[in-house]
Parts: sequence; C-alpha cells; structure tokens
Amino acid sequence: MAETGRMISRRYLLQRLLKQGQACAVYQGFDQVLQRSVTVKVAPAEHMTVYRAALRATSQFSHQNIIGIYDLIVEPEYLYLVQEYVDGDDFATLLQVQLTPYEVVDIGVQLCQALLYAGSSSRKICHGDLTPASVLRDRRKTIRVNNFALPSDLNYFTDWSVLGGDNIAVSDRNLPWGQISEARSSDDTRAVAILLYQLLSGHSPGVTVVEPPLDGRLRFSRSVPAELCEIVARSIVRQHPQYIGTAETLLAELKVLAEVLEPPAVISVVGPMANAYPTDNMIPPVQFSPALSAPGTGNLVTALPMRETGQTGLGLSAFRPDVNVQSLPMEQVSSSIPSADSTIADMPAKLISPRQTDYPQSLNSSGKPQRMNLPLMILFGLILFALFFAAGFYIAHALLFRG
Repeated sequence: MAETGRMISRRYLLQRLLKQGQACAVYQGFDQVLQRSVTVKVAPAEHMTVYRAALRATSQFSHQNIIGIYDLIVEPEYLYLVQEYVDGDDFATLLQVQLTPYEVVDIGVQLCQALLYAGSSSRKICHGDLTPASVLRDRRKTIRVNNFALPSDLNYFTDWSVLGGDNIAVSDRNLPWGQISEARSSDDTRAVAILLYQLLSGHSPGVTVVEPPLDGRLRFSRSVPAELCEIVARSIVRQHPQYIGTAETLLAELKVLAEVLEPPAVISVVGPMANAYPTDNMIPPVQFSPALSAPGTGNLVTALPMRETGQTGLGLSAFRPDVNVQSLPMEQVSSSIPSADSTIADMPAKLISPRQTDYPQSLNSSGKPQRMNLPLMILFGLILFALFFAAGFYIAHALLFRG
C-alpha cells in the first residue's frame, strides 16, 4: 500500500493516513498544481473496472451534498481516486455527539436531497452503498455523501436486513453497480432510515458503531418525538402498512417535521437601547417559537408495538400502534422531554400590568417622553415679553411726567 510522503503522478502528495478500510486506504493529500487539499483513495488495481465505471457515472455530479471527484490515476499495482477534501466529522463522530431531533431530521433531509439529485431523470444513478463510511458532515453542518455507484457492503446490508428488511440485503444484483431501479431506490431510502435510526437509538455514550438489535426491536431514546420514530420505522420495515419506499416521500415527511422541530429564533437587544431602562423595570426577553401543534403527518399508524411510556413528546400526536405484530416491536428509552417554553401569550395579565405602571407617566403610547410644541413656546414667550415691555413703558412714562 502507498506510504505517507509519496508523490502520485508527480502532482498529488500523500500527507497523512485518514482511514484504513477493507478495500482501500484513504489519505489526505495535497494537489501541487492547484495548491489545494484533496482526499486520495488508494485501492488495489484489481478494482480498476468498478472504480472507472463509478467515475464515468458520477464525474459530472455537482451538488452541495455530494463529494466531488477530481481524478483517477492507474498504476500497475494500485489505483488512486482523487476527490474533494472535506474537513468535518465522520459518522462515528456523529454517534458520539448529542444531536437534537431537529439535527437528525436535517441530516435525513440532506441525504434524501443527494439521492434525488443523483437519481434524477438526467442522471439515473442510485447510491447502492449508503453506509456510515459514506457520510461526512463538514464544519458548516452540511452533509456530504461519498461512494456513489460503488459495490455494496454486503455484510453491512445483510446484518440490517433482518430488521424488517424481509431478509433482502441488496436488490437487483444482476444490474451494474449504480444503475437505478425502483427496488434499488427503495434500498437507498431504507439505508437513509437505518442511518437515522443509529443516531436516534438509545446507544451507550462513546460508541462508534451501532449494531442491529438482536431481538428485532427498534429502540429509540425517549427524547425522540413520536412522529420521528414513526417515520424512521415506516422507512425501515418493508412490511409496514404505510411503508416509505421512495426518497421523495421520505423527504416530504421529514421537511414537515423539520418545520415543527426547528429551534426558536432568539431575539436579543444590542446597542444603546439595551440599557435604556433600569433592569428592575425590564420585561425579560421572550423566545418566539413555532406552534408545536403545527400540522404533521396526520394520524399515525404503525405495525410495531412499543412499551407505553406516557410520553407523547413535543406536543406531537401520540405514538401508539394500531396493529400488533409481535415480531418487530419498538420501544422508547432514556429520559423524557422537558415541556416547551411559554410564549408571551401565556403570561398572565396581572404579571404584565404592574410592570407597565413602573414606567414614568410622562411616556406617551409610543413609549417616548412627551415634549411641548416649540412654536407654542415661542409665542408664549413673545406674549410675556410684550406684557413686561408695556408695563415698563407705562411705569416709566408715569414717573417722567410726575417729575
């Protein structure tokens, strides 16, 4: 295998090893011609056929959620796939981060967008190998997908096929890698849901890999909203009566939920007006959040029984099964969700009115001090001046004639 410090094609310098996989090694490199960092995958030359086919299928891809491909160099023993370098977190790191439900939904939205771009009518490419090794998140929290049109990791998909997958690891194996079909599109959609489930499962802190549950039960953290549990379950379990089998449908469901879960915007006052009034008389800032009763996906139906917890989560519809299938039950674990913050509409009037009376009575309805009219003040001064002048003239005239 190639070594750090080696120059490839008199252009790409291998700087450090990022990951050693089963099929290839991944290096951070540097392009001496264009003066930029790159990622270099080094694989045995025996894989040249599949890598060249993948390069031909995806070389024209240009999408914010897909890692770009720059070059393919073939040598007698090894081939080198040069790609865009992404500075960020791999999926193992994301498993160790305390992601909020909204962040997980956003990851799902971006994954679906990448699949829909590749599978559009002008490209017609499926992914086929959407595993944790194919997903990165950069420093701007943008998801970047890699490894389009490469052979599937059969061990990974076989392990997860026992979880509601009808024991189907990869569909349409007779087709070339990357060639799209309805079944393969369904496989990619299910692969997205499996990744989301791994992020939402009640796994132990510090784990870098989540294995399929041996008892076939989907276990979500109790802090996960019920509707999100339902969407993920409907996308994993093929025999679900409301199975989600396309990226379009999954994207639409996740976008609706993202609008509900999006964090509230915090309005902060900065500048001179921040200290305009004494702090004792200031009403605390209020966070305005979207109504948690916003329309979601409607009445939820699931074929997966779960343990009753008494939690409905974030004001969303209750997550209860209507059909009892004992083979694939689902549970929620961990801690419950705190209630949503109150808005200004929830504040009692008796708490607001005393604070309003603390302000000076000279404030008008707009909250600004009242000022007298300047022309009126000038007229009033002229009148006083005329009166004093007339009185003085009269007194002086009387004293002059008396003398």
